[in-house]
Amino acid sequence: MPDMRRELGPICVAVLYLAVVCATKAESDSCAFTADGEATSSLDLGVRQTCSETAAKTVRPPIPDLTTPIHDLYNATRFIRTSESREASPTPSCCNALRGAASRSLQQSDSAGCPLQSSLKGNSQTGHWGYWYDLLEPAMVVVNDSVIDVEMPTFESGSAWSEMGAGDSGMEDIYHWDQSGPRIPFKGPTGDTGGHYMTGPIYVCGAQPGDVIEVQILDLVPRPNPQGESFGTTTAYAIGWWNRVGYSTPDYLPTRNAAVVYKAINDPATGRAAYWEPQYMYDSSSFLINKTTTGCVPESGAMPRTTAAGAAMYHNPDYTFGGVHVPCINNTQNWTGSGYGGFVYDAPEEIRDYSVKGKYRIPMNMHIGNMGLAPAVGAAVTTGPPFRTGGNLDNKRIGIGATMFYPVEVAGGLLSMGDCHGSQSDGETAATGIETSLNGKFRIILHKADALPKKLQLIDYPMLENANEIILHGFAYKDFLREIPNPQVNVHKYGPEGGVDLIRAMSTIYNETRAFLIHNHDITEDVAINIMSLGVDFQITQVVDANVGIHSVIPKWIFNSSAWEKQAYYQDAVKAGTSRTSYP
Repeated sequence: MPDMRRELGPICVAVLYLAVVCATKAESDSCAFTADGEATSSLDLGVRQTCSETAAKTVRPPIPDLTTPIHDLYNATRFIRTSESREASPTPSCCNALRGAASRSLQQSDSAGCPLQSSLKGNSQTGHWGYWYDLLEPAMVVVNDSVIDVEMPTFESGSAWSEMGAGDSGMEDIYHWDQSGPRIPFKGPTGDTGGHYMTGPIYVCGAQPGDVIEVQILDLVPRPNPQGESFGTTTAYAIGWWNRVGYSTPDYLPTRNAAVVYKAINDPATGRAAYWEPQYMYDSSSFLINKTTTGCVPESGAMPRTTAAGAAMYHNPDYTFGGVHVPCINNTQNWTGSGYGGFVYDAPEEIRDYSVKGKYRIPMNMHIGNMGLAPAVGAAVTTGPPFRTGGNLDNKRIGIGATMFYPVEVAGGLLSMGDCHGSQSDGETAATGIETSLNGKFRIILHKADALPKKLQLIDYPMLENANEIILHGFAYKDFLREIPNPQVNVHKYGPEGGVDLIRAMSTIYNETRAFLIHNHDITEDVAINIMSLGVDFQITQVVDANVGIHSVIPKWIFNSSAWEKQAYYQDAVKAGTSRTSYP
């Protein structure tokens, strides 16, 4: 889901980008290398097979200039770097200590005292709220081919606190806010807004700019509350499409933000979550305004968990949050609809509407709305729009059985994940999915730049693969942080240099798809154009995250002649974010 107000409207043309690369050997699919670039055996980093010393070299699409300062990226009076160094973070000492970890118990520590982590909890010390930053200290360090468990708490738990947060120690730690202020005061790229709580970052040993990190989603389950139940919430914020076309019901106020609280219902036969049932609805805007008071957010402080080179301060002397002045009076702030995150509340009974209960069901469609790698820009950037290395794709297909591929821009990749959804349709037109907390199991695999399998040689964007399809992602601006001036402001606009442009997004994904088909299947451009018109679906991913997205769905069946006898015609077997019929 998005995290800020956007404007949506039409625009004109996009720039053609068609990368040309050299062919490579498909057998180099699983090669892994050490941090210094030398080929490694399966013993060193837990890789699945040994790399060939004569692996074919490939030519990657041009990597952005990662050393050029990006001007107007953030408000420099509110986010202040205390070091001008752009030096990449050193490889954590754990990486050397963890080599060969596959042969040891993940419950042990090695001789250097480095924990062999297999799970990452979600709490105030293991995540970042509302921003990406390429100079954060890792919350977890993993080697190639690691299988890990990650908790992904939702930043919307506070809007139905009794159901989604109360009594959960991790949630209570993240949302802790007393008279001295919130436990996580730095929210958003300048510390004064909101956005998604992201678990991470996770440092992948050996990853360097130009590589590709593969993330296999092995399982997702709803996070239970202390009563063993799981809930989610959907809110029709004003950035949704309804606010662009207006209500069809005249007596609805334009300020109305209808929120519906959902409960996950399990299949009694399997014990797995099967569908969502609405519990009640309420107008979140009428409740929040003039009713949320807290201890004051400190006017300045250090950005948490940065490297020495990345040390930064936030400074907010005028107490402006999300564009709203919220003064500190008698050590208390009265939040009047500000965009700052972290409030905890329950809708009072008098504004709850229970008429929705039992009227409909929403199919279970667990997926991760926001996952990716840190962009190498030397500053905190918003988690709202998607970008070249991933981020807020909001694609409902990033669920169980899906594999994501992300291009690396910084050492270790710095993988983070959050903004989980229990369900969402293409478009995400209300502005949110069913925002919920999920626990996931993942396999992390590193592909080195000079030994990429053919399908990854053009990766200059997030790519999804499942049992049946390859899915490419296009945005209005593939790399908006470098392509437009004042990007964190302009990406929310439509017009020249604005990110709200579906025509431009369509041109981006069209060019990506054409290049992918020509390169991977050794066909001419004319044939690719035919296939794209007949067998490839172009679908709107989301229209609410500023840098609007369109994805292409390429059925593997089209090119898989060995499957034609078993399946004479293509059937879309991937439903609601999963291609699995059984679970680990």
